[in-house]
Amino acid sequence: YLEKFSLVPDNILVMFLPNTYEFYWNTSAEQFMERMHKEYIKFWNAERVDKASAMSLSTADVSILASIVKSETNKADEMSRIAGVYINRLNRGMPLQADPTVIYAWGDFTIKRLLLKHLDIDSPYNTYKNTGLPPGPITLPEGHVIDKVLDYEKHNYLYFCAKEDLSGYHVFANNYNDHQANARRYQKALNKLNIR
Repeated sequence: YLEKFSLVPDNILVMFLPNTYEFYWNTSAEQFMERMHKEYIKFWNAERVDKASAMSLSTADVSILASIVKSETNKADEMSRIAGVYINRLNRGMPLQADPTVIYAWGDFTIKRLLLKHLDIDSPYNTYKNTGLPPGPITLPEGHVIDKVLDYEKHNYLYFCAKEDLSGYHVFANNYNDHQANARRYQKALNKLNIR
């Protein structure tokens, strides 16, 4: 299957776009894969492919980045801004330092607070140790999340941190000192709630 779909084991999951599909009980694995590939090709129309190319990313890369954005926030109005931070980091050769990728590397989705001990894991999904995108998606992003990445917000932010009000929104910074101040406020809020 992989050669047929121009994918590799690490990124084959990008072909599966969450949606509602109708299948019959006698659908074979091959028919299922063919249908998913057809839906993938239909989604990645010329306009989307052109946007990905303009970002110097493959369609698989965009889906991988969208999986990270989806894991960072469920706030649709913030996804394009977060995508912009990651694009800025990629363009500067900076590590993405995306907490969700480290949690994925650990395979422990009960981690509520990433600690320094977590950042030392040796994994291609540890975006604190490795630059660039991880080899595959960490979730299956919906089409609207992929579109938020393709239409990423152009800005100068290089950092973001969850807001200390625990609203699910983030604060953004274009320098490390401001980011550290934001992070300290968030850490203080977690400490107050005894989240370890």
